[in-house]
Amino acid sequence: MNRVMIILLISVLVAVAGCSTEEKDSVVAPDNEKPLEPNDEAVEENNVAPLPPPVFIADPSLFHFIADWITDSEILYVEKGNGVYQIKSFNFDTGASNLVYEDESFITDIMVHPSLDYLLVHTSDQSDFAIVKMVALDGTVQHQVEINSTELAIEWNDMDPEMIVFTAFHEDWSFDLFVFNGHTGNLSIIELDDPFPKWIGERQIANMLFAEHPLDGGEIIILHTDTGKINSLGVDNVIYFDSFEDRLLIVQSHQADNFSFSLRDYDGTIFAEWDMPAVSNYSEWVIPEVEWINRDRFLYKGALQSGQLDELASAFNLYLYEEGNSNLITEGLDAEPVACSPSGKRCLNGYTFEELLEVETGVRRKWIEFDK
Repeated sequence: MNRVMIILLISVLVAVAGCSTEEKDSVVAPDNEKPLEPNDEAVEENNVAPLPPPVFIADPSLFHFIADWITDSEILYVEKGNGVYQIKSFNFDTGASNLVYEDESFITDIMVHPSLDYLLVHTSDQSDFAIVKMVALDGTVQHQVEINSTELAIEWNDMDPEMIVFTAFHEDWSFDLFVFNGHTGNLSIIELDDPFPKWIGERQIANMLFAEHPLDGGEIIILHTDTGKINSLGVDNVIYFDSFEDRLLIVQSHQADNFSFSLRDYDGTIFAEWDMPAVSNYSEWVIPEVEWINRDRFLYKGALQSGQLDELASAFNLYLYEEGNSNLITEGLDAEPVACSPSGKRCLNGYTFEELLEVETGVRRKWIEFDK
């Protein structure tokens, strides 16, 4: 289903593919111990050490990148094999890999819809042209959209998979914004100032209006796609926002060393508020991207202290927000993205997603090895 967000974010993912083996440990009694007789008061249990978790062995000549979760135990990844690009699943519990979909074109990116019913497969064989296919998990192509662009950003509606926003960047970094309506098959252009809008609800799009410099923040406006009407949310000093279904997570900067977080709906109603230390990269605020589990539950990273990013090192904590509280999951992380399973029990951490985090225990381990 998902990068450090430094206001205008371009995220990068790297992929791997693989297989695994399991070995069963044996138990040997020491020579100097007398075996227990059946009538001894003490009875020794035949304890067997648990098998190590499966490891994903990646072939560097084939792997492309890791995409997103499709179940609590399976992720999607892309590799090139037999002359085509293949989307496969890897199971963390069994170590098994299975083919999901393949395409002759170069696969640039994959998104998994929160419903877990559809994929968006972004392909490109030309530097200025993209094809995006909406694919069911059985491999059936539902829609195909072709867009002229050198770079393409995609915002998929969490509530209605038929509604998609595309931001098509051109060589001079100008951009066009399009809304694709799968119900009608129409691709229409919209006019907004910021190239990274977010869906809020089924038919509303939230967007930023910056005053001057991104450090100064801006305000959030709401575009109603059915009517074309635009209204302000009435919140200023906004430096970052994200959304899931009808919820907005907003970060404001009222003080140089402090971030103000709030969870709201699109009419401005506040459900929760809290503060975190502010981090910047000199000219931009640094806010790691939020990973939503559902509309009232998400994971986010927060710094231990305010300051410059290059001076803080691994000084970020991972928190789980639920029921109005932020619960500490683990400490000592970098400001890198996380991608979590549908229930939020497991997360991949880091730019290359080579670290697996068990949310309930906070245990972290490397789950990928590259075959040499």
